[in-house]
Amino acid sequence: MSSAPQTRNQHAVDAGIDHITLSVGDARTRAAEFVDRYGFEVIAVGDTPEFTAVAVRQRDVVLVLLEGRTDDHPATRFVARHGDGVSDIALRVEAPDHTVLDAFGDVTHTFVSRPAGEPWSLPGIAPVRTEETTGTTGTTGTTGTTATTGPAKRHLLCVDHIAVCLETGELDRTVESYERMLGWQVVFEEDIHVGAQAMQSKVVQSPCGRVTLTLLQPMSGAVPGQIDDFLRKHGGGGVQHLAFAVPDIVDAVADLGTAGVRFLATPDSYYEDLEQRLGSSAHPVAELRKYSVLADRDHDGELFQIFTRSEHPRRTHFMEIIERRGATTFGSNNIRKLYEAVERQDTA
Repeated sequence: MSSAPQTRNQHAVDAGIDHITLSVGDARTRAAEFVDRYGFEVIAVGDTPEFTAVAVRQRDVVLVLLEGRTDDHPATRFVARHGDGVSDIALRVEAPDHTVLDAFGDVTHTFVSRPAGEPWSLPGIAPVRTEETTGTTGTTGTTGTTATTGPAKRHLLCVDHIAVCLETGELDRTVESYERMLGWQVVFEEDIHVGAQAMQSKVVQSPCGRVTLTLLQPMSGAVPGQIDDFLRKHGGGGVQHLAFAVPDIVDAVADLGTAGVRFLATPDSYYEDLEQRLGSSAHPVAELRKYSVLADRDHDGELFQIFTRSEHPRRTHFMEIIERRGATTFGSNNIRKLYEAVERQDTA
């Protein structure tokens, strides 16, 4: 495990995440799930002969659910090859030098510039009224008349990081592309072993730290594992999960679970010596055990994480909830335990 030294590239593209597009088979249904389970609100909709789109937001997280309505629409082609998944990570910049860049697999980066205070919109996707109604989405939130929030409480702050699975041999090439095209840097790297499986990870970050990509590839010569499984089921490299930052993970997991989000379980044995390993913690071990939350430390502070169960028909996409109490990297023990939890789900 290592944290890479950082030197600012004066030509680096400093960016934050404007929105993340998920190409899906049914935009309205997927939007309703994010509203009802995670507490998002519908902020913009689009309904054209080519596509249906619903944009949902929670604080700094904006997701666009995009459904192609023609056979040759990019979203239609993406879903046919990969199933529902992240197809674009849009970057907000002051003065775009690019319109769209190929990122990895079939995922792109669209560059967006927005005047401060302007209502969120995209070509063909218009903002809805900000008046809120209670209850689940129903018809109002997804037809462009009224922005709607669901029963789930709002805990999500921002996208902490995006985890990406790459084919063996693509990791260094992808990192080099981000360094060359955007001037981004590797801030953390390590090899992860889960039983006989092994994967390599490098974390690439924009200069301001608002975009963090965790890039993973299977280690050559290791027993095929869950990264290989993702690549096979997804049909190549792509986004495995989105990690949402929260201020209090215990409260968030409790409320999200009540709203219908399902999380991966952690064996009780993990918590037997956790207090001894972790020391004084922001959350009592009993609460972490109750909600299957993992805990770790780096040199700057504490880190708490949990994966959701994959609801994807191919089991290729899921979410992560993460709380940082000072921690700036990724706890090695947590990473291993998180992927062990995924392994248990896949073999169940």
